[in-house]
Amino acid sequence: PASRRAAAHPAPRPAVTRAPLPRHRLGEAFEALRDAASAFRAKHGAWPRLFLANLGPVASHTGRATYAKNFFEAGGIETLGNTGFATPEEAVAAFQASGATAACLCGADAFYQEHAEAFAQALKAAGAKTLYLAGNPGEAKAAWQAAGIDDFIFVGGDVLGTLRAAHTRLGVCA
Repeated sequence: PASRRAAAHPAPRPAVTRAPLPRHRLGEAFEALRDAASAFRAKHGAWPRLFLANLGPVASHTGRATYAKNFFEAGGIETLGNTGFATPEEAVAAFQASGATAACLCGADAFYQEHAEAFAQALKAAGAKTLYLAGNPGEAKAAWQAAGIDDFIFVGGDVLGTLRAAHTRLGVCA
């Protein structure tokens, strides 16, 4: 019968046209940050800077200092390294000589437990407008924030969001 044949061959559907999805590369957001940093450099004669306040001997801070360097430089922020500091006074003198307005504490967990608050307070008192700590703060977060640490960088954190906020804090986006 004719009704069976019609059911076996349904009428063709009207063609649906859609605009293609825009093409994006995964690195576009980071490229935009580096472009903004380049524009900052062209205007101010220097890259936006961040001082790495490396705590303790080289062997104890190298892992986190390297992580912090790569983290911030992915957004076009120049990092100023050193061989490490035993006292807050040494870190403050080097920070002030660097000309940076932001710093990142980099060290081992054991060093942080004993000294992070003292270093943070000293760097803030010395003029660090923004202070980061390389590492997941865990239970120490409130105490370290009370000492002056503004933000934390760590594996699993919001890299892009933190870099965008760093650009704002450093005046790159202003």
